Amino acid sequence: MAIIKQITAFIFSLLFTFGMHAPESLEIANIPQKSEDSVRIVSFNVRCKDDLYGSVKGRSQLIYAALSQYHPDSFGVQEATQEWIDILTESLGDEYACVSQMRDGSGSSEASAVFYLKDKYELKDSGTIWLSDTPEEFASKFTLSFCPRIATWTTLENKETGEVYTHVNTHLDHVFECVRVQQINVLKGKIEELKAQGNPVVCTGDFNTKEGADAYNEMKGCLLDTKYLAKTSDDGATFLNYGQNLLETKPIDFIFVSEGTEVDTYKIIDEKIGDMYLSDHAGLCADVKF
Repeated sequence: MAIIKQITAFIFSLLFTFGMHAPESLEIANIPQKSEDSVRIVSFNVRCKDDLYGSVKGRSQLIYAALSQYHPDSFGVQEATQEWIDILTESLGDEYACVSQMRDGSGSSEASAVFYLKDKYELKDSGTIWLSDTPEEFASKFTLSFCPRIATWTTLENKETGEVYTHVNTHLDHVFECVRVQQINVLKGKIEELKAQGNPVVCTGDFNTKEGADAYNEMKGCLLDTKYLAKTSDDGATFLNYGQNLLETKPIDFIFVSEGTEVDTYKIIDEKIGDMYLSDHAGLCADVKF
């Protein structure tokens, strides 16, 4: 049965790849209403490669449809290969600008990119650190880290109101919790530096750790989990593995914010279109007021 589902999903993906469904016709259900004075933040691990559950080109149309309809002020993507950056930049370029840095020089390298509404916000500053003992050194990593991991950040100023916030996006090691704790400590140092500039900070990412784990608890030492601040909040897993992981109940992807931030809504973006998941991860959406 699982093989049949994989084959069905792959065929469905091919239909999207060859343009049989236009992205603008793909309606996403249950999108929360956003108030005018809130900032919408989205996080998505987009899955770096093709597999039996969907090609990048096919799923990118679903991701595009979701992003267009959620219409975040800024969003972070993880596992963003150059192919993904090119697709998203081409499809969203009329509305969004992108800040990205590949984590190493390999042909399969990934970015933890941040996209933002370019007509609404002015980019005041940006950068990338490597989550290692030498954060400024390209492709550096902790010894036990499976690969180099990064955090990319953007400081954005609302052109109309002058409101400023910083969006940090990251993706932690997927093997060892002890490495994730090391990486979080480096990330916290950068976040504290950014907070010291007087602007609120939001951090999105695939943290590969669960609520209550050491890395999660370390992260809560500098920022707060929007899930537990929100007036309206979902509760569930974010790594769904294309529906093969439905017994999981807890997230490994998070949106964290500075103290003093109000959160209207925390939403898990777990919709399917037809038989097809947008990614092996669900996305996240948080509407915040700084």
